[in-house]
Amino acid sequence: MTELVSSVADRIDRAVQRVTPLAYRVRRTGRRWMRRALRKPRSMSEGPNMLPVLIQVLASFTKADGVLLEEEIDSSLGFLRYDYPEAVYSELRQLFRQALYEQQDLAAMAQKLGAQLSADRKIMLGVQLYDLISQAGLKQEQVVAFYSFMSQMGMAAQAIDIVYQLNASEDSDPSIYQHGASPLESLSFGQDGKADVTLKNLNETDRLMAFRYHELILLKNYSDQNVSVRGRPLVRGGFCRIYPGQRILVGDQVLSYQELAQYFNAKKNVSLPQIFIRVNRDSDEVGLERSRTRESALRVTFGLKVRVKALRDVDAELNGVKLKAGTQVDAALEDRIVFRNDTELDLNDLRRRARALGGRFQLKASKSEYLVSNEPSRLEADDILLSPGTSGDVLLKIFCDYDRRVGQLEVIEADRPIMVGDTVVRATAPLKDGDTIRIDIGQFLRCNFSERIIEEERNIIRTLEANEITHRFGKGGIGLEGISFSIARGELVCVMGASGSGKSTLMRVLAGQLQPTSGEVLLNGQSLYQDLDTLKHYVSYMPQQDAFDEHLTIGENLLFAAAIRAPHLSRRDRTRRLEAKLVELGLGERRDAVVGSPEKKTLSGGERKRLNIGLDMIGMSDIYLFDEPTSGLSSKDSEHVMEIIRSMAHNKIVIVTIHQPSSKIFQMFHKAILLDKGGRLVFFGTPSDMLRYFAEAEHQHQFGAELGACPSCGTTRPEFIFDVLETPLRDLSGDIIYEENSRGHLVAARRYSPEFWRDKYEAFRLIQDVKQVSLRKEAPSSLPAAPVQKKRLPFRWHDEWTQFRTVLRRAFVSKLRNRANLVITIGVSPVLALLIATILRYSENGTYDFASAYHIPTFLFLGLIVAMFLGLTNSADDIIRDRPVLQRERNVNVRLSYYVVSKTLTLGVFALVQCILFVLIGNYVLEIRGMFWIDLAIMFMTAIGGVALGLLISSLVADPKTAANIVPLVLIPQIIMGGALIKYEDMNRNLGLLYSLSHWFSEHPSADKNRKTESKLQVPFVCQFIAMRWSYEEMIVAQAKLNPLTRRQDHAQREIDRLVAQHRKDPEATKRLDDLKETLALLSGLEAKSVGDLDHYLGLVDQILNGKRPFDRALFKNANGPVTAEQIYVNQKVSDLMSNAEMDQSDYRRGNKPNVFFGAQKRYFGIKFGVFFFNTSVLILSSLGLLGLLHWILRRELEVRRS
Repeated sequence: MTELVSSVADRIDRAVQRVTPLAYRVRRTGRRWMRRALRKPRSMSEGPNMLPVLIQVLASFTKADGVLLEEEIDSSLGFLRYDYPEAVYSELRQLFRQALYEQQDLAAMAQKLGAQLSADRKIMLGVQLYDLISQAGLKQEQVVAFYSFMSQMGMAAQAIDIVYQLNASEDSDPSIYQHGASPLESLSFGQDGKADVTLKNLNETDRLMAFRYHELILLKNYSDQNVSVRGRPLVRGGFCRIYPGQRILVGDQVLSYQELAQYFNAKKNVSLPQIFIRVNRDSDEVGLERSRTRESALRVTFGLKVRVKALRDVDAELNGVKLKAGTQVDAALEDRIVFRNDTELDLNDLRRRARALGGRFQLKASKSEYLVSNEPSRLEADDILLSPGTSGDVLLKIFCDYDRRVGQLEVIEADRPIMVGDTVVRATAPLKDGDTIRIDIGQFLRCNFSERIIEEERNIIRTLEANEITHRFGKGGIGLEGISFSIARGELVCVMGASGSGKSTLMRVLAGQLQPTSGEVLLNGQSLYQDLDTLKHYVSYMPQQDAFDEHLTIGENLLFAAAIRAPHLSRRDRTRRLEAKLVELGLGERRDAVVGSPEKKTLSGGERKRLNIGLDMIGMSDIYLFDEPTSGLSSKDSEHVMEIIRSMAHNKIVIVTIHQPSSKIFQMFHKAILLDKGGRLVFFGTPSDMLRYFAEAEHQHQFGAELGACPSCGTTRPEFIFDVLETPLRDLSGDIIYEENSRGHLVAARRYSPEFWRDKYEAFRLIQDVKQVSLRKEAPSSLPAAPVQKKRLPFRWHDEWTQFRTVLRRAFVSKLRNRANLVITIGVSPVLALLIATILRYSENGTYDFASAYHIPTFLFLGLIVAMFLGLTNSADDIIRDRPVLQRERNVNVRLSYYVVSKTLTLGVFALVQCILFVLIGNYVLEIRGMFWIDLAIMFMTAIGGVALGLLISSLVADPKTAANIVPLVLIPQIIMGGALIKYEDMNRNLGLLYSLSHWFSEHPSADKNRKTESKLQVPFVCQFIAMRWSYEEMIVAQAKLNPLTRRQDHAQREIDRLVAQHRKDPEATKRLDDLKETLALLSGLEAKSVGDLDHYLGLVDQILNGKRPFDRALFKNANGPVTAEQIYVNQKVSDLMSNAEMDQSDYRRGNKPNVFFGAQKRYFGIKFGVFFFNTSVLILSSLGLLGLLHWILRRELEVRRS
């Protein structure tokens, strides 16, 4: 047994990676407390330790016969992976492996599960266990263990019913079952009329049986046909579970999980798409209608079979039966309605169009109450099943009063606001004829009680049309020429062509990112570019390059993408969507892996491509455009990626550009577009039609080969198309002739030009249009375009907040995960502070003290330079790195301002940490006391200016190296013209035009006398645009005026001046004035034994200045010692700079007081400003201006490029 366990350990290792009992318990405990806080009921499937117990049960049944099979392990892991997507599976291998080694007590586990699971969950577990033991051939010991286990769970009768139904024939006796009805829904597939669904690939005696319980679907094979599920053959008598997104191959026919679910719903009579066809008597054109009109000729109902009823005589036949008035014919999806002149109408295509039109439910006179839900298991026969794509849990009840033509809506369960008109329904709401029930964004039910009909309407794109699209580039080059085609909802289309044929240009035009020179892109008949702001949200464009954040994990990238693209969904729905998408993408086991860059190889190329396409698939668009999703991948990875893309095409419009697909991939597409050089359309149709077209062209022109096929594999070769299309021109000796292209390169001359193939296809298309029935373009009343909601939706503020919060969180987490950024944040700033402060710790008298410190102004200036430098380097490459993400999300309706603000806030947080570390260390080394918050504020404003400037640089360049080269060009002028390295009085002031402009703006520009007496401390005009000049000036003035000593001295002097100006003679005012004078005198010579004592005395001074206590000399009787306040708080070099500025500004020889550098006051336009207010305003406004310019540049980059 040990050897058997070890032999499959590696397979389990690859299958799963992570879940521990401790992690599971912590996760469940957190959910349980959150559920209690929100007062939500607990579901029975969330019992404590549920997953470990289930793993032990599955392991016990897996090894019950003493043999381990790969099929059994696959069944067990599939059950856990799909039925418990909320679990984290990182260490599931250890749990499963451990359970295989251990002995389990099935009886105890059965009792535990019996107490915790609901009846539905018990039946689902029983079905899964029976599937598990069937993989081993239903050996006796396993069957006995199954019956015993189900009995101990209290489900003995249900177990008998399950086993009987899964092994009985399709016509089993219902009286055998416990409740007189089978526990599982059943569905039969066969060729004869007795089967529920007709499959023509089967023989007359062959059968396939499908069983469903809630979302669990099983398939059993009663035929000798080649049936394959999940890549494994399903032998006769065998059955297996079908998971969402998986397909069943029956010979050459394909059945998907979604189709099986739709057939089950049809058998339950809760989903029967129906469409009416109007046929023009004088032509072969037909029109499609949701409801019957006088002109309706045919009614087609899609249930288990396709039922076609002729409402009037039609010159057509189906399966050999002429469609006369009243005739009703049952057909299969593969059948076609054949009109006169052998023109045909495909029933499969009609079903796709019927589903796109939305559901239409006929209310029965015998039934007045209808349940409405997106879960078919919660509905009875004839209830209303919402169309696929409705997320969350919805269960409504509609009461109908047909006589009064009114009704009532009851909301039984809903995880979103349900509205009738514009009113939110709290519990119940009255309904009248014509009312609409809003289920979700873009999804409504319209009540028509007078005609006993409820119609489902959805804001969806049903058709995409390209109408004569031509695009020319700036220098006259042709990108696209006269492209026309139409794609319906549910179609998967590939765009093929050689390099330079216009594939990417076409995709950008269809995505709303490049307006064509002429022609139109129509969505439901509406012009995309005439109503771009409204319609672009329905389109998702996936570029070829990776467009995700490499510093986030796979799960975080997808979760943030879901919140940005579908902010209206609840967090639970987004999490559920994430879990399902991880499974669908095959990335569930790597969800916590950081994506990394392509160079680090954290993920394989296939995994990166799957993640890239999954970011938009997790959203809710109607049109998906993939640009080269298989580029650079192996054939197997390419097939995997295309399988994922194909799985979403059943209810969307999907277009994929692909250079040269393999045979298998080519056959996945419903239609193919082939472009030739110059963006010319040379074919549009099905893959088989394209191959047949070029095979006939080859034979016609005698190109060599007879067939475009691969005899060995039996599949057609798409590369054959390019062999025919680009057949080279040869000379008489058989050598290829070369010619010079537009770039001056020699290329093989083609035998037939792109214009030839274009003209040939135009002729072919005209012939085909005559042969085939064309669907006439109807007015909105016949084939209505999806209604567009232009008014703002309720609760939009919640969506806006969700998007902003997500963008902010994504930016912060990404920056936090960047190791280089963390090293710079944590390490560089302290190192620079220590280095600069240590070098500049110097006093002229030999012993360092702050008062005589020589380099304090230099340190303050260098601190500001460091702040700007770190701000620049932190942000100079951010937008370059995020540009692919921004371009990808341009259609998602997320505001660009959210991105700018989130980037600024995120970088601001890291800049703040850097500034705090620098100020703490630098001020400590140089003994700058009492200035931490002031220095930090000025330094932080400078850093924010650097961040804004760095982001602006990042928006203007295309690569990080260029941005890094620009940083010195921005920083060096700040150093030179900041006022510290070169004093303004020593700077070359004869700067030509700038010097003249400065005089033109001055108050007395023409007075030579004034020019001679101008202050040398005035800032040159060009330096006024240097941010460092304003922050350095504010920093020096703050050090001089706002240090603990000078600040209190100025406070005392202001109070004295105020009292003197009041001319008060009362004793209280006199005493107050004397106290202030005494305090001011004390401050001028304040001494103490230590710095701590000095701080104590300053605290007493604050109380006196604030009027909380009178001046008392006894409080300061011990205020003497070696430490003076002036020595600790006032630096002589800083004071000298301020004194020179004040003396120069107050020079009596000038009639006006000029604005000098380091001046405490500024005067502009006759208004006096304080230096702190004015300089702070300049720094803030300049940063806001840079951010505003950044927003404008990004908007220009992302807006539609118009011809």
